[in-house]
Amino acid sequence: IVGLEKALEISYRDIDHDTKHIKELKSYMYDRLMNQNQDIRLNGELDNSLYTVLNVSFPPSEISEMLLFSLDISGIAASGGSACSSGSNVGSHVLKGINVDPERPSVRFSFSKYTTIEEIDYTVDQLKLIFSPKEVRV
Repeated sequence: IVGLEKALEISYRDIDHDTKHIKELKSYMYDRLMNQNQDIRLNGELDNSLYTVLNVSFPPSEISEMLLFSLDISGIAASGGSACSSGSNVGSHVLKGINVDPERPSVRFSFSKYTTIEEIDYTVDQLKLIFSPKEVRV
């Protein structure tokens, strides 16, 4: 019980600072994504959603089905759809409820107090590479 009390004390000690930091990271990533000049859409509302999660959808393309795999290969942990549909083979009822186009791949990015600006920059840069037109060689 004493150990649990100490763990709670430590976790709540910096909660206001950590929450502010995480919200700033989420806004930073959103701004970076929206400035890419691609058809990226926010799923939901930026300020009326869980502060640790950013859910966006990308333009339909031939790489849509491989997007999460491509991110994983780049060392980026992300999830598809919504948390409510994790592990499901059917589309998210939450995303359907807010009228997200099912043809657009939706990706959920999560943030914590340990997430860095450099990680966000790397992720956005990798997304830009993934969606950039590939050169065809003859």
